[in-house]
Parts: sequence; C-alpha cells; structure tokens
Amino acid sequence: KGFPQARGRVACCPRRLPPAMPKKAKVVPTDDPALLAENKDPDDGKTKEDAPEKGPPPVSVGKMFSMASSLELLLLLLGTIGAFLNGAVNPAMIYVWGRMIDAVGPTGPSMAEQVKMMLLIGVAALIASTMQAGCFRMFAQIQSDKMRKTYYETLLNKDISWFDMKTTASLAAEVSDDADKVAAAFGDKFANGVQGFFCFIMCIFVGFFLGWQLSLVILAAVPLMAIGMIIMGKAVQEVAQETQSWYSTAAAKVEECLFAVRTVIAFGGERKELEGYSKATREAKSGAVRNYLKTSLGSSYAEWIWALANAVALYFGMTLVYGGKVNGSTGRLWTGGDILIIFFCVLTGGFTLGQLEPANKAFNEGRVSMARFFAAKEAASTIQCEGKETRKVLRSFESFEFREVRFSYPARPTIQVLKGLSLKIEKGQKVAVVGESGSGKSTVMSLLERFYDPNEGFVMVNGEELTTFTPSSLRAMIGYVGQEPVLFATSVRDNIMQGWPSATEADMKEACKAAQLQFIDALPDKYETNCGSGGSQFSGGQKQRIAIARAMLRKPKVLFLDEATSALDSASERMIQETIDSLSRDGVGGEALTTVAIAHRLSTVRNSDMIFVLKDGALAEKGTHDQLMEARGQYYALAAAQETAGVSEEQDSETPAGAPRSASPDVAAAAMPGTPAGASGGATIARGATQTAADDQKEEEERVKKISKEYKMPMGRLLGYNKPEWWLFVPGILGAIVHGANNPVQAYLLVGILDALYMDKETMKEEVTEIAIQFVILGCIVFVASSIHMMAFGILSEAMTQRLRVAILTSVFRQEVGWHDDPANTPGLVGTALQLWAYRVRNLCANIEANASVFASLVLGLVIAFVGCWQMALAMLGAIPVLGIASSIQMYFMMGGTSATNDKLKSAQQIVSDSVQNARTVQACGMEKSLVERHNDLVGQASKGFVLKAIGGGMAFGLAIGSPTFIMAFGFWYSEDLVKNGNADFKGVMLAFMGILYAAMGAGQFTAALGDGVKAKVACHDMFKLMDRESPIDGLDPTGKVPDWASYKTQAGQIEFENVQFFYPFRDQVKVLKGVTFKIEAGQSVGLVGPSGGGKSTIMALIQRFYDPQQGTVYIGGKRTALSSVDIRWWRKQVGFVGQEPILFNTTVKENVLYGLDKEAGETITEERLVECKKMAHLNFIDEDKYQGWETQVGPRGGRLSGGQKQRVAICRALVRDPPVLLLDEATSALDTESEKIVQEALEKARCGRTSFAIAHRLSTIQDCDVILVTAEGVIVEKGSHAELMEKKGVYYKLHGSSKK
Repeated sequence: KGFPQARGRVACCPRRLPPAMPKKAKVVPTDDPALLAENKDPDDGKTKEDAPEKGPPPVSVGKMFSMASSLELLLLLLGTIGAFLNGAVNPAMIYVWGRMIDAVGPTGPSMAEQVKMMLLIGVAALIASTMQAGCFRMFAQIQSDKMRKTYYETLLNKDISWFDMKTTASLAAEVSDDADKVAAAFGDKFANGVQGFFCFIMCIFVGFFLGWQLSLVILAAVPLMAIGMIIMGKAVQEVAQETQSWYSTAAAKVEECLFAVRTVIAFGGERKELEGYSKATREAKSGAVRNYLKTSLGSSYAEWIWALANAVALYFGMTLVYGGKVNGSTGRLWTGGDILIIFFCVLTGGFTLGQLEPANKAFNEGRVSMARFFAAKEAASTIQCEGKETRKVLRSFESFEFREVRFSYPARPTIQVLKGLSLKIEKGQKVAVVGESGSGKSTVMSLLERFYDPNEGFVMVNGEELTTFTPSSLRAMIGYVGQEPVLFATSVRDNIMQGWPSATEADMKEACKAAQLQFIDALPDKYETNCGSGGSQFSGGQKQRIAIARAMLRKPKVLFLDEATSALDSASERMIQETIDSLSRDGVGGEALTTVAIAHRLSTVRNSDMIFVLKDGALAEKGTHDQLMEARGQYYALAAAQETAGVSEEQDSETPAGAPRSASPDVAAAAMPGTPAGASGGATIARGATQTAADDQKEEEERVKKISKEYKMPMGRLLGYNKPEWWLFVPGILGAIVHGANNPVQAYLLVGILDALYMDKETMKEEVTEIAIQFVILGCIVFVASSIHMMAFGILSEAMTQRLRVAILTSVFRQEVGWHDDPANTPGLVGTALQLWAYRVRNLCANIEANASVFASLVLGLVIAFVGCWQMALAMLGAIPVLGIASSIQMYFMMGGTSATNDKLKSAQQIVSDSVQNARTVQACGMEKSLVERHNDLVGQASKGFVLKAIGGGMAFGLAIGSPTFIMAFGFWYSEDLVKNGNADFKGVMLAFMGILYAAMGAGQFTAALGDGVKAKVACHDMFKLMDRESPIDGLDPTGKVPDWASYKTQAGQIEFENVQFFYPFRDQVKVLKGVTFKIEAGQSVGLVGPSGGGKSTIMALIQRFYDPQQGTVYIGGKRTALSSVDIRWWRKQVGFVGQEPILFNTTVKENVLYGLDKEAGETITEERLVECKKMAHLNFIDEDKYQGWETQVGPRGGRLSGGQKQRVAICRALVRDPPVLLLDEATSALDTESEKIVQEALEKARCGRTSFAIAHRLSTIQDCDVILVTAEGVIVEKGSHAELMEKKGVYYKLHGSSKK
C-alpha cells in the first residue's frame, strides 16, 4: 500500500512490505524551476541565477493568523479595541476644534467647555494609543519569533531531496527576511491601518451627521485618492517582490563566494565575483527605482487631489453660508466651524483611507513571506516527519538489505545512479563498498541513512522495509563520518556534543581518545576553541578526527565511514583504523558493531568480512578479499592497479618504534592584527552561544554610545557615492523645499477662508473664490515638486545603496585570508552586515531631503505666525519641540518601528546558515533538536523584555497622539483671551496658531523620515572602518611589482624559505612554523610529508601568500625576490592549487574549470588546450549520457558530483592556467584506484617543466619526487630524495614503514 495522502502533504505512515516482487515506488512530482535548470536551452545562455524565481502565491488573510493562540488573539482584540477608540479620537478632536473656532469668532459657544472636552479627548487618546501600539507590537513580536523558530525547525526536518532543489546559500537570508516582514505585517503599520479604517468610518459618520450635502461634495474626492493609492500599492508590491528576488540572488552569490573565499582568492576570482554581485545589485536598484517612480507619482497624486478637494469643498461651503441656508442637522445657520468640521472630517477620513496603503503593503509582503514559510512547512516530506509520528521505533539492528534498488537523484531524475542493486549487510560484519568514482558508493550510504527513498525496489532493515521505521531511530543507531567533514562555527566541544547532547564528560573524553584528539589539549582554549565557519581553523586531518569523535560519541550500532581516514597521515590513520577494528571486533557496550566503509584504497578494507564491488550502479561482485582475488574479476583489477601503483599494504607488520604520533596543531585562524578573539565587533557563536551574552551586549552598548558621541559623519565621502547623479541634488532639494513649504502655505490659505466666512457675503464670496484658485495652483506646484524630490532622492539613495554594497564586498575581498578566518567574520555574519550597513547608511542620504523640507516648513511657518500675531506665536513657540517630537514618534509608528536586528539574531542566522547548507551532516548526526534549542535560545534572548518595550513604546505613542490635543486646548484658550482683550484679531491669532501647528507637524513628519540616526552612524563607522583597513595582502589592488624576469616559467618556480616562523594571528600563542628553511630549484618536484598538524598546509598557504610570516622570508626567483614585494595577483596566477576538499561553484563544469582565467586581462584558452586539460584530469565522465558535457550543472558546492568527480574538476581548473608552480594537497585522495593512477600519471606529466609541491599521507605517491621535506612540530626534520631518506633510517624511514602496515 502506498502512503495515504493528507491535505497538501504526505502523512507519516509506513508502507507494508509486499509479499512478492517490489513495485515502483511513488515519485512525488515537483514543479520546482531548479529541475528545468538542469536541461536548459544551450542557446539562451541563461541559468537560474540570471532571473529570480517566482515564489508561491500569497496566503489567505485567515491563514496569516493561523499560528496565533487564543490568548494571542485576545491580545490582538485588545489592540483592535484600542485602535477603534484611537480612530474615534480624530473626528472627536476635529469636532471640538471646529467649535473652538466658532468660540474665538464673533459668536460661538463657551471656550471653557470646549477646552475641557479637548483635554478629555487627549486623555482618551493617550490610553487608546497605548493599548493599540503596545498590544499590536507584542502580537507582532510573538508571531515573528514563533515563525522564526518554526521556520528553522521546519527546514531541519525537510528531506534532503528538498534541499537538492533549493539554493541553500540564500535560505538563511530568506528565513530572517520573512520573519522580519511578518513582524512588520502585524506591527505598527498594521495597527495604523486598523486605526485608519476606524477613523475613516467615524469621520464619514460625523461628517454626514453634521451636513450630508457638503459631505457628499467632499466625498467625491475620496475615491479619486483611494484609486490612486490602491494602484500605487499594487505596483509597489509587484516591484518589491521582484526587487527582493534580485537581492536574494545577490545574497546567495555573497554567501557562496564568502564560504569559498580561499578558492576565490587562490584563483584570483575576486573581480569575477564582484562583477556577478554588482550585476545582481544593479538589477535590484532598477526595481527599487521603478518602485520610487510609482510611489512618488502616487503620493503626489494624492496631495494634488487633496488640494483640489480643499478648493472645491471650501468654495461649496462658502455658498451655503452665502445663501443663508439652515443646516438640517444642527437646525441653525451654517457657520465656519460647521464647514471646517465637515471638511476636515471627510477629508481626514479619505486621507486615512489612503494611509491604509503602507499597512496593506506591509500586510501583503507578510502574506508573501508567510506563503514561503507555509510552502516549506507543507511541502510533502516522505522521510522526515513534522506531524504525528506513526512509524515504528527501530530498537535494535540485525541487518541491512537492498532488493533490486533503482535510484535517480531528484535534481537529475533522468539519470539512473543505481540500476537494480541487491546486497545484504549482517550485524557485526565489517563491510566495504568499493568501486570507481561515480559507481554509486556514496549513494548506497545515502539510502542506508535514508536521505532518499529508492524509485524502485526496497531498502530493508531487520527484514522490514526502512520506511516503516522513524528516520531518527534509524540514524540514532548509525555513526557517520563523511568524505568532507563538516564542522559548525562554534566550539570543538559543541561540535562533538552535537553527536549526543546528553552525553557525559567521560563519554566525550572517551570518544576523543578513540579519535586521537590529543592535539586539542595543546590549544590555549582546548575544547572551547572555536572551529570557525566550516571548521576553517583546523587542518583537514584535524577536522576529520573531530568528526570521527562526534560519530563515536553516539556509541553507534553501525558505523558508516565514507573515506573517513583519507585526510589523515599514516600513523594517525593506522591508530584510528585500529580503533575501528577493535570496536568492530569487541563491540560497543558489549554489542557487536557493524561497520560499512566506502574506500578507494583497498588496503584499508582487505580484512573486511564482506566486500561489495560496484560498477555503473550495479553489483559487479562480492566476497572477502581472498575470494575476490581468486575470482580475478573487477576487484582483482582494482587491486592489481593499486599494487602497480605501489599502494598495497601488508597486514602483519608491527608499528615501528619512534614513529611520530602527535604534533602541534596546524590551526588556520586569523583576525585583524591586534584584535583579540571575539572583539572584532561582530556577533560570534564562539565559546557557546550564551556564556558571554551579557558581557558582549554591554560591550556593544558602550561601543555604540562612544561612536554616537565621538564619531563625525564623513558626509562628503558618503555623497561621493552619488557623484554620477550629483545633478539630481539640485531639483531634489528645490522640490523638498517647495514640498516642505506646502503645510504652512495651506495653513495661511485655510485661515484666509476661515476669516472670510465671518465677513459680509460679497466680500466673503470674493475672498473664498480667490483662495480656492490659489489652492488649485498650490496643488499643481506641490504635485510637481513632490514627484521631483521623491524621485530624485529615491534614485540617489538606491544608487548609494548599490555602490556601497559593492564597495563593502570589494573591501571584504581586499582583506587577507586571516581576516576571513576570524569567527567574527563568518560568511553568515559578513553577509548580514553587508545588507544592514548599506541599508542603514542610505538613510543618511534622506537627511538632506528632510533638512531642506524641515527648514522650509519651520521658517515659513514662523514667518506666517509672527506676522499674524507675535504674542500668540511666542506662546506657541514652545510647542514646536513638543509637537515635533510627538509627530516624529507618531510617524515612526506609522512607518513601522517594530523591525529590529541585533547580534543575537545575527548569531541565530549564522546557525541557520551553517545547518541548512550542511543538512546531510545535521540529519545524519541527529543534531536537529540541539540546533533548534540553541537557535531558539538566541531568538529568545533577542526578544528578551519585549513586553516592557512594547508597553513603553505604546505609552510613547500615546503621548505623541495626546500631546497635540493638550497644546491645542491651551492655544485656543489663549487666543480667545487675546481677541477679547483687543490685543489681536481673529485672523491674526489663527495665523499664529495654524502657522506654528503646521510648521511643527511638518518638521516632525520629515524628521521621522530620517530613520534611526544612531544605527546609521554606527553602520557608517563600521563600514568605513572596514573600507579604510589596510590589508597587508591586498589581492585586488596589489602594491608589489611584477618581477623583471626573462622567463617567468623558469624563475617563478625557484622558491626558498629562510628561517620562516609563523603563527596564525588569531591564535598567537601557538607557533605553527618554528624556523623552516629550505630551497627548491625551478622544475623540482617536492613532497611534503609528516604527521597531521606538522605545518604542511601552512607551508602551502605561505607559498600562495595567504599569510606573511612573522619572522623570516619567503623568496622566489634566482635573484631571491621577497614574495612580500611581488604583485600578489600576478603571483597567484603563477600558482595552481588542488586542495583536499575541492570547492566548486553552483554553475557549469566549464565555468568552474575556467574560473581562474581573468577575462578582463584578456586571458583565454584554446579549445585544443581545454581538451588537453580535460584529458589530463581524466574528466571524461562528463561525456557520458547522464551528463551534459561541459554544461553539466555541478549544484551548490558541487553537490551533484561525487567526491572523485569534484576532485577531477578541481584538477582541471588548476591545469587550465598552465602555472609554473603546482600545489597538490592530497589532490588524488578522493579518487578510486583506476582514476588515481590515470590522474597521477597526468599530474606527473603536468609537473614536467614546473615546480610542484605535493602533500601526501600515502608516501608512495611522492617517493619519485626530487626533494622530500619531512615536517614535524613546525620544523623540517629531514630533507632529501626517497632513497637518501631511506638510507638515513630516520623519521621518513619510520613513516614509510608505518604506511606499509
């Protein structure tokens, strides 16, 4: 029976095992565009990176609230009640204000009564606003945190096939962005929208109640305003979606290249990556500019309609007064107060309806983000289960079995990897799976781990189908150590404990001992040492041993080893192999241990109980080593090839005495010179996520405070990023000045109409007609000015943002490798800073626009006020700061003040980034729960105290809404006194009052647009600090010179180390090289051997000039030119590098192979040379039917190729440059014997005529080298040819003897 279908997802129910032949398993269909990218049209030249993917449709309104509990919905209800009351404040205030105007006029009601009413309204506004802002903010924070936590947990519980179809580099940014957008959707903008809606209802009600005729005339303008705002909102949403997609593409590019920064630097790919990032940000800028165009036109259109409505409505009101008509609602003659109440109520109602657009936009963006979240949450997972688990728990292990298994990876469904594979693994057996690269060995492991389900056939455990058991219980029985060890950016202890979080200290020590982790004790921080992003601070062998310890900690029943010891030296490998053999023999906890090993070196598996030989996805043969050798089949051929290559091992020899067993750590970590650990200003996960949280927060607060006080903004330098658009400042500033003057001018015209309404009929008609025409003219002027200044500064700010982002990434690429090794500069944290800095600094560009508007509003408002009545102006002058602050707070809430990013959220995002990009390791090691707990703890810390903050923010908002009513009450009380005593007339006091009021409100609104000045200042400081940092090794604009040599090929290959001493800047207590001296002539082949951590990789890093030595010198050429004085970009073109763990980029094989060529410098390669390199690297697999030749997509980090295939692509990439110096760091360790032999022969040919350095733990691969350097404890202990060193019978002799065991 198949899986029962639930709504939108597959239920977690088991399938029953059929009694007869297996049937074809159900394949879940997918419409993901990544599938189409595999078989793209070769003529269009586009990949999925060239255009943004379309996301799922927005969720329904009901679904937006589906995560809220009953208590949270009650909180939302309280906020809605507050918003309703707050919405009623405006019409109530307008009503009382109108009566106050009548009281100041020749005849009217008692001013004292109206002042009391206004004060009561102020108190009501304070309470209602506090309820509104506080409750909505709390609701938004709760929903955002809940989504952030659930989103992450959902991702960790997705099937691996789901990750295969995604760009994992951008998933972490999506989680953070979507959570922020959901917070914005439920936060202040949404609250303001609810308030605006109720305000609209109440305003229209009051207007029609007081005078339906005038209300209808004014209301005619409302649909025109609303239509414009709705059209603008829709256009903005469409452009915002497209822009976000481009920024996601840019974020993915940054994440990928920062993760592979050593590869980027080694191959001089900085400019290529900058070009790709620049292209993505330019596309994003274009979308944002279109956004500004539509927004500016829509906003200006609304202001224009407002001005026309002023003219028409006030003119019509004048005709009612002029005709001496009775107001049917009040039963008395129309008064100026009636007209103003109706006018402002209806227009305010219409205006607040237009103000729903920001709320609608934020809510719709939240719906889009929520749709992505639910798309991930509801995506069918046939393996992982987030709902109720109905499958059985696997409590013991007896056997694994494959029955006619056929399998294709979801990313390439047309390519069958396994073709009817059948095999069985019994409890306690030591099993090996061997075969050529690409034969399906790693796929067998993936199916046994149940990362995937077969398309046909069955994978069995204990005689039952694997699908009947929970994956977690299956994986709890398995310890997994992969070909490329994955460590997280946290401490060594945390990385090991992820294998079994509840393990004791004794358990951990035992696992570390079994994995030979003694080198950790030599480190200053021991097990609290931070591993860096991807484990970058340790050598390959050290990373592998930490991964083995993590696996051993689980005390597994089955141990999966996917070339688990390939990165270790012979002595360490033998010790760990002996440990594995012992565990396999004696078991764990008295129970037999089953081991399943993938191996290319048959010598490591010859004592296996069962060896399965795969070829082209099928089982070629099986048996013990002796049986297979007798059969003289595929295994015999592989073994013979290894014997010929000299890598066979003898079984019964003993370890020679004196062979080195440990060494100083070769720890690769660095920071800015003089920067202590964890003090570089970025959030880290070092030493655990919570240990130093309080200290870090206090330090950061003090740093921010100091910067805000002492740092002077380099505005000239900032504006330099707008140099190509400098001319836009002139129309932008002029437009802002005109727009800023709009409010005081409207106040002047409005007072003129008020005054005219109390004149004789003919004068009134003449005055009002003239002022109505002036309103129309003002509307047209403001439309033009507003459009110009919003568009101009929109272009300026987006251009600045785009250039700043590129400039920041350029500065990042200028930094030496040591800077990238600092845990404070992990890819996730740098990527987040890259987005935040530019976004915050762009707000400073708005300062110019806002200052011009504020200046015009204040100056003109004050002039009008003092001309009208200087006494009233002076009295009201004290209200400007109060009203300005109140209006700023109000606008801050209206624009959405709930978005906040702090260091804890950055750290949480780093966890998301690390884990989703290494989903296989996370699931294999069962880390989901511990990672979720750590992530949720950080999110909880980030929102700590949010209730008090929400209540405090709500009270601030309440004061902002209530304070204008108190000032208005005082102003009208004083104005009545001035008029009655004859010190001023009605028009004068009203000009003074309205001039001050409108000036202050305009100043406050524009000041709010400045954004968070402190954050912008800190971002600017940190950004320019990075840009101004002088990197000692700048690979983009090197300061050195190209040597004046007759022959680069000959001279570049001569390399000399003279008393080189080196420690990594980030850990200066550990000296890695302690006086290394050697000289290599051009054309010589060099082998670097010695125990793991002896300094071999460091020597290669110094040759590539990733670092400079603290003492001593590295020389090149016959004239002994110091490497530090040479143009580093030129030098790296002379060096080809193939690493232990090849890093490929998410593009085609051809693009990866040609990565090192500088197209800007005119570097090209002929088709003949490309074919030659392909042949040398044994890259023929791309010509098989299941691949697309050079256009084969390698997937994120090369995930669609096997380890051996990735290694061959990397070798080809190095050979294409035809470098005089070739560095090979275990370049063939991931290849099968046949491929290794061919590639080794190719490398032998490639080494002819050039200098080569090869790190090898298998000494047979370097024994033909001209010079062999033996490193141990950071020094060269021996030097010579193989024969010379064997005669000495020293360290090399012992190492060689050990490698034969």
